[in-house]
Amino acid sequence: RCHWYAGVSSASVETTTTAAGETTTSVSAGVEMAGEIKCGYVVPLTGAMAQFGAAAKWQVEWMEKNVWKDGLVCGDGKSYKIKTIIGDSQSDSNRSAQVAADLINNEGISLIGGSSSAANVIPVRDTAESFECPGVYYDCPGDAWGAGLTEPLKWNWCAWWIGKDVVGNFLGMWEKIPNNKVVGALWENSADGDNFANVLPGLFEQLGLTLSNPGQYPTGTEDYTQIISQFKKDGVEIVCGMATPGDFSNFWKQATQQQFRPKIVTVAKALLFPDGINALGDLGDGMTVECWYHPTYPYKSDVTGMTPQQYCDQYEADTGFQWTQPVCFIGCFELWTDVLRRTKDPKDKNSIVEAIKATKVTVTGGPVDWTQNPDPVSGYYNFCTKPIAGGQWVKGSGKWKYDLVIPVSATHPDIPVGASMKEVQYPA
Repeated sequence: RCHWYAGVSSASVETTTTAAGETTTSVSAGVEMAGEIKCGYVVPLTGAMAQFGAAAKWQVEWMEKNVWKDGLVCGDGKSYKIKTIIGDSQSDSNRSAQVAADLINNEGISLIGGSSSAANVIPVRDTAESFECPGVYYDCPGDAWGAGLTEPLKWNWCAWWIGKDVVGNFLGMWEKIPNNKVVGALWENSADGDNFANVLPGLFEQLGLTLSNPGQYPTGTEDYTQIISQFKKDGVEIVCGMATPGDFSNFWKQATQQQFRPKIVTVAKALLFPDGINALGDLGDGMTVECWYHPTYPYKSDVTGMTPQQYCDQYEADTGFQWTQPVCFIGCFELWTDVLRRTKDPKDKNSIVEAIKATKVTVTGGPVDWTQNPDPVSGYYNFCTKPIAGGQWVKGSGKWKYDLVIPVSATHPDIPVGASMKEVQYPA
């Protein structure tokens, strides 16, 4: 048996709780305790994508303490313990599939989940589908989730953003700064990079943008001189990236050393996190990124009653770290809770699937509606399109080096704009 949890504290790997939701119906109120429901959650806790999993342990502990504490009352009126097992994908797609198979076949879970990019979610979904295990996911872009799906899946559902909305917010930010419309593609060779490489060139062409595309680079690349030289030669004023934090930090330090100074830098994945922007030292002011979670998001959870501001504040208070967009992934556990509360027979996987299909609820990242299949917004099966905005890192006004603000909300105007867009700032 593979010890995929090696090096992770036991509390983050296997957590057993007696759980009841907001309505604190407990055993003492005469509700029958009917055993345990095991759930598995696959996320990168180590490796290049570990920042996506940074809040996972906190999320499970928060749910245990505040929602699942006294036994979750499911759709059969009985109360169940919730046992959550977090599996570390080690930032490796093959590992994601192995961990999922282990959770399903060896741990005997009833429900699986995952997050942290297409590279992590798709292998888990495909494994769960092949072993007929119900699954609910966050953070897999719709374009990757829906690729090749010509009919509905039977067991697995996801809620996340779609490429068109990301591009809408990127463009919304870029239009705020006068520029020559020449975009440099800094796209890694990965499932996420493929998603950008497959979707964006055609969209950019339709929108009258010129693409400087040196080709996808291998993750872990150390020398970016060739890419930087092409960007300079082509007159790039906008960099559009899909990169890990470490790779982008290397690229950007070399770019500034080589006097490449674009007006706008928008990098997915790498700049989502405080650690990613802090890695740039004093070179981070004005960097932009997709913003799929923020304390000012207007969505109050139907499941917990918590606002994004409350979750982010609680995360900072409990951990001592700056809030990070993956705090949003608590929405996956909110979805589990909502589904199980409506499941008539939690020990029957078909009953769980029926509850998933009937999901129509607002969680911390926004509304989730799986009652229509395919999704009327994206056209993808077993999917719901999640709201998203544009984010910009600016010098911090409080205790943190940088703060993330929202200068553009092009596709979901209910998300409030909190700042004006500015050019990348370069130290004198």
